[in-house]
Amino acid sequence: MTKEKSLKFLGIGIILVVIQSFFQEHEAFIAIYSKYIGYLTPLIYAFFITIFLDPVVSLIEEKFNMKRILAVISTIILVSLIVFIGIAIIVPQVGKSLRELYDKLPVMQEQIEKYATLGIDFLKEKNILTIGDAEIRESINRFIRDNMAFIQGFGLSAFWNIVWWGVAFTKFFIGFFLAFLILIDKEYFIGFLRNIFSIIFGAEKSLATIGFLEKSRKILMNYIWGRIIVSTAVGFITFAIMFVTKTPYAVISGIMIGLGNMIPYVGSIVAGIIAVFLVAFANPYKLIFLALAITIAQLVDGWIIGPKIVSETVGMRTFWVVLSVLIGGSLFGPVGMFFGVPIFGMLKLIYLKLLKKEEK
Repeated sequence: MTKEKSLKFLGIGIILVVIQSFFQEHEAFIAIYSKYIGYLTPLIYAFFITIFLDPVVSLIEEKFNMKRILAVISTIILVSLIVFIGIAIIVPQVGKSLRELYDKLPVMQEQIEKYATLGIDFLKEKNILTIGDAEIRESINRFIRDNMAFIQGFGLSAFWNIVWWGVAFTKFFIGFFLAFLILIDKEYFIGFLRNIFSIIFGAEKSLATIGFLEKSRKILMNYIWGRIIVSTAVGFITFAIMFVTKTPYAVISGIMIGLGNMIPYVGSIVAGIIAVFLVAFANPYKLIFLALAITIAQLVDGWIIGPKIVSETVGMRTFWVVLSVLIGGSLFGPVGMFFGVPIFGMLKLIYLKLLKKEEK
């Protein structure tokens, strides 16, 4: 057996073992993954930061004929400035909305109990309710009280998460520093990967592997940038319409729906439902404007911006997009939902390559 075939069988064997372990010992697999992935977190951050910033670095480097290190520093300053300005504008508004929401929790609880009572009375009047309404009312009220207490407790426990966030930010800044080093000397790292692939697969196969990784990088990069642009537009349109119509919680609803739109289909639905509840308990008559804002934003996403930016870059039909979100979410939660689409796009590259090989 040749070296190439031996390595191929070894790689397939490792993949099969990992897949089998995942499905047979799911909890143990997740526990091991959660325990040891922390050591690689800065490197993972560095990988995605590099992909995210590389197009900007290349653009500045070519447009202004800058040296690489100056282009990288300029990119970091520009991105940091945009982030800080966004935080300075958005965070105070979000904080204000959250304080108002927290203060209104008792009133919202009373309104929910009132609507529940009206619903039970309506069902009794129509002879639809056949079980004891007192037990139902008590169960609903208990559920509301417990959840309101949970929300209040969650707000009070935020202090204890400071240490965790400190560790997370430390890992992020380490990843940022690693990304800085990679961007400055990316040709070296590309050459290093090419040499590794040459040792493992041979010179010819290494070129094909590098080509596949480059296409995968473009898919991932275009998808991330595409979703950021689309989601920013969706969030801004939602906020603008709610702000003009004086609908409550315009800022927080726009941010939620914009962030939710980062996860195709599923995220928008969840964020929209939360926004509906917030507006319904603050001013039910404004729900018509919230519905109008969400509808216009989703039409712009689905018919104007989305197909041009996201669908064309990933090149997948809606069925596969939804399937990738569901599978990614079931395996890795919200992160899997977001990255499920580009991963399926990479699998499509493999599928097309194998199909082309068979047709020969």
